[in-house]
Amino acid sequence: MKTLVKRKHSGIINVKSENDQTELYLHQLEAMNAMDNKILATDKFAGLVVLPTGGGKTTTAVRWALERFINYGKKVLWIAHRHALLEQALSDFKSNAYSNIVNNRAGFRYRIVSGQHDRPANIKKDDDILVASKDSLYRGIHHLVNNWLKYNDDVLLVIDEAHHATAKTYREIIEIVNKKTRRSKILGLTATPFRTAEKERGLLKKVFVDDIIYEVSLRTLISRGILARPIFEKIQTHIPIGKLNGEDLKSIEIFNSIPPKISSHIATNKIRNNRIVESYVKNKEEYGKLLVFAINKTHAITLNTLFREKGILSDYVISEGSDMQTEVDLSPRAIKEKIRRFKNGELEVLINVNICTEGTDIPAVQTVFLTRETTSNILMTQMIGRALRGPRAGGTEKAYIVSFVDDWQDKIAWVNPSQLYRGGGDFEEQESSTPAKISRYVSIKSIEEFVKVADSLIKTEELAKLEFGKSIPVGIYSFSLKKKLEEGEENEENCEILVYDSTQQAYNKFIENLPIIYSDDELREKGYLNADRMIGLARYVACEFFSNIELIPGDLTSDIIDILSYYRTTGQKPVFLKFNDREKYDISKVARHIYVNELGGKRKKDYIDEVWESEETFFKIYFNGNKLYFRKCIDMELLKLEEPEMFDNKQKLSMPA
Repeated sequence: MKTLVKRKHSGIINVKSENDQTELYLHQLEAMNAMDNKILATDKFAGLVVLPTGGGKTTTAVRWALERFINYGKKVLWIAHRHALLEQALSDFKSNAYSNIVNNRAGFRYRIVSGQHDRPANIKKDDDILVASKDSLYRGIHHLVNNWLKYNDDVLLVIDEAHHATAKTYREIIEIVNKKTRRSKILGLTATPFRTAEKERGLLKKVFVDDIIYEVSLRTLISRGILARPIFEKIQTHIPIGKLNGEDLKSIEIFNSIPPKISSHIATNKIRNNRIVESYVKNKEEYGKLLVFAINKTHAITLNTLFREKGILSDYVISEGSDMQTEVDLSPRAIKEKIRRFKNGELEVLINVNICTEGTDIPAVQTVFLTRETTSNILMTQMIGRALRGPRAGGTEKAYIVSFVDDWQDKIAWVNPSQLYRGGGDFEEQESSTPAKISRYVSIKSIEEFVKVADSLIKTEELAKLEFGKSIPVGIYSFSLKKKLEEGEENEENCEILVYDSTQQAYNKFIENLPIIYSDDELREKGYLNADRMIGLARYVACEFFSNIELIPGDLTSDIIDILSYYRTTGQKPVFLKFNDREKYDISKVARHIYVNELGGKRKKDYIDEVWESEETFFKIYFNGNKLYFRKCIDMELLKLEEPEMFDNKQKLSMPA
C-alpha cells in the first residue's frame, strides 16, 4: 500500500498490510528488550542506547517506537541537529510501517520540522510523530507546547546523536517536555558516549539520568560479521608544520579547529596531495571504494582534480551552499545526488568536508582516508565508522583506515585511530583509568623531565639513578582555570599536573589541607589575589609539604599556584585521575630481557623494533614517536644492569657520550 501525503513535509503513513520480512540482528533484539524492561517500567525515564556506528541504532529505535508507542496511540518526538538525520529517521518510520509492527492502527500522522521542511507553527495536536531539528523546535517551542504537548501526556522523546544533548537548546527542550507531560520517556541514541567517561560523567548524566540502557561492543559486532574488521595504516607525509602560537594551540586542543593559515598550508601542499592520491592509485584493487575526509573546501577541490587526472572517478561534497567562485552546485540536492552516485558505484572516490560523519548511510565503503587530523574522539570514531559495515550488513569483511600524518613541531594530542580502537577496545574511553586522556597528555609532554636523562648534554645524575618505572606518572590532576592576562582580560586554560611516586603523598597532604591554607577573608574575597601573595602561599606549600622530596619534575611553584587558584575560585578540590597502565611503559623490562638473553647486534635491534611496533606496549605514545630517545633510555637501563655500582649513592654518575 502506498504512502499518502497531504503536504510535502507532513501527512499520513499507512501501515502496510503485509508483514515485515526483515530479520533484526541479535543485538537489536537485545536492545529492544532492554528498553522494554527499563523505559516502560516507570512514568519518567531518561537513558542511552549505545550502538557502534553501522550497528543500526536508528532502525532499532524506530522499530521500538512504532511497536511500543505509535501502536498504542502514544506520541513520538524525534530530535536531531542535522537535516540528513531527520530525513533518515522519517524514511525509517515509513519503511518500517508494517502490520506485524503496528498491528493496532491502520495509519499514523507525521510532520518533519526544520529550516528546510515544515514550520513549528504548523504542528497539530493529532501529529503522531514529530521529527524536528533542535534549532527550529527551540525557536518555536511555544508552538510545541500549545499545539502538541498540551494535548498529549504520554510522549517518547528520542535524541539522535545524543552526545550533543548537553547543549543548552537540547536541555531546555527536554526540561519543557518533562514539565508539560506526566509520562515522558527520553531515549538517547549514540555510537560515541565519550562524555559518560568518569571525569565528565556529570554532563550527559544530567540529561540521561538513568544512564546506559543497553550497549554492545564493536568487537562483538565484528565477530558476528555485522561490522568489518578494521586494518589501520599510517602514512607519514613528512610535511613540516612550524611552531604555533598560544592562540593556535588553544584553537586546536580545545575547539578541534586547525587555524586557517595552517589548514591552507596543508591543503595546498603539492607533495602531500600527490602522496594521498598516489597511495590510492597504487592500492586501488585492495582499497576499493574510497571515502576521503579532507581538511577544507580548497583541499577537497584540489584532491578531486588530482584523482580525475589519474583517471579515477571521483567527486566531492562540502557542507556549504552554492559556491560561485568554483561555479559548482553544492546545494543539498546536488550533495544527495553525488552521494547516490557513490553508493551505486558510479564514483570510485568521494571526498567530503563535514558531510559524511553523522547520519550518512554509505554501504560497501572499503577504505577511508583520514587526510585531516583531529583531537576529537567523537569525530574520529564517526570517520572510522563510515567504513565499518560488515558482510552481513551489505559491507565488506575488511576496512582500511589510512591516516596521513604530518610533522608537527608542537606536541598536540591528535587522536590515533588505531590506539582509539586497540587501547579503548570499542572506540570508548575506559573509565577505570582514563588511559586515553592521560596517555595523550603524556604524549604531549613526552615526559620531558625524565626523558632528558637520555640526553648526554644535560647533567641529570639523580634522575638517571631513578628506577625507570617510577618515572611514569601515577596519575594526573586535571581541571580548567581562568587566568588573568597582562591586558586585563581572562583566558580559560586546561591545567594538567602529573603526579609521580615521589610526589603523590605530598600532593595528597597538600590537597587535604587546602581549606585551611587560605584565610577566611581570602576565601570570601572575589577576584584575583596579587602575584606576591600567591607566590608567598606557593612557597609556604612547597616548604610545608614538598621539602623532603629530592626529585620533583615540572614547575612545582606554577603547579601549586594553579591548584590554589582553582580551589579558591571554585571551592572544589581538583579531581585526581589514576593511571593504571604504567607497566606498559616500563623500559627496564625491555632492558632486562636484552641483558638476560644476551641479545646483541641484529638480534638486539630486531627485538627493540618488535617492542617499538607492538600493539601491547605504548612506547610510541610515551616518546611521542621519537625512537632515538627510546633507544637511549634502553641503553641507560642496560648500563644500570651492567654497572650497578655506578648508580649507588656513593658514586657520581658519568653520563655516556
